[in-house]
Amino acid sequence: MTNTKMTIYNKYIEPFTHNKVYKKHIIDNVFWDDARGINRNTGYENSDEVNIYIPFDKNDLTDYKEPKQYSGIGWTLENGDFILKGECELKEINGIKDLSGYEVFEITLVDVKDFGSSNMQHFEIRGK
Repeated sequence: MTNTKMTIYNKYIEPFTHNKVYKKHIIDNVFWDDARGINRNTGYENSDEVNIYIPFDKNDLTDYKEPKQYSGIGWTLENGDFILKGECELKEINGIKDLSGYEVFEITLVDVKDFGSSNMQHFEIRGK
């Protein structure tokens, strides 16, 4: 079961200039579950979180690369990358400041659930 698309911006260091850029990729079929709240233990700080599930059988994983193999082509899932619900129109960004005005989460956990039958296999992602 999926409920939306997701935009991911993967961090990439250009080899010759050593500039950090973020490359955009749209993932068509994800289950997005976000929660907004207040953490009373730390003085009423924002504690928004998101859990995302990307089913293998509902998405084209041809261009997916493991984080260590990511070279700016295709896409990957790595801690520190930025994610947004839906499809964002910005092609490349230089940092989170370029995404002001959007509800952005930073990936804090990526877990590959590649066991069981093909319709159960998925990526599980968490972000803050």
